[in-house]
Amino acid sequence: MASLKNEIIGSWKLLSYIEIPVGGEEYLFPLGKNPKGILIFSPDGYMSVQISVKNPVKYNTDDRYSVTDELIASRAKEYIGFTGKYTVDNVLCNVIYHIETSLNPNWEGLKQVRKMDFEADILYQKSVEPIISNGQKVHAYMTWQRIQKEIDVERIGEELEESY
Repeated sequence: MASLKNEIIGSWKLLSYIEIPVGGEEYLFPLGKNPKGILIFSPDGYMSVQISVKNPVKYNTDDRYSVTDELIASRAKEYIGFTGKYTVDNVLCNVIYHIETSLNPNWEGLKQVRKMDFEADILYQKSVEPIISNGQKVHAYMTWQRIQKEIDVERIGEELEESY
């Protein structure tokens, strides 16, 4: 069996983000039905996740310090972002996030555990412990697709020419 860490290292593009209330069956889409995001697991044990609504309202200035508090607060509700170290549990097929920095300051210093499942280049994640979202306990479900490395065809062609 391959190590879970070896399976997850790389970059992943968000396909879906759904929350299901504990004890409920209705699906919630707090960031809309087509959010965007990226999840990165580095070989040195650090991770970063950024998830956002697909089409955020743009600010009327490029100076983030000139934006109104209302617009900043609105954007914060449309965004999930945190980073820190991660560890894996190969037996339970879990990844444990040790959150160091987060848009939500209450998450800093906490651990969050995700159950992992794979199907080819698709990664399914579920929060093991419920999180609080919009006043209720929910489980978060995320579906990610591995981002394939782009092949630099021109560079490879030049290297092949030089070798002949």
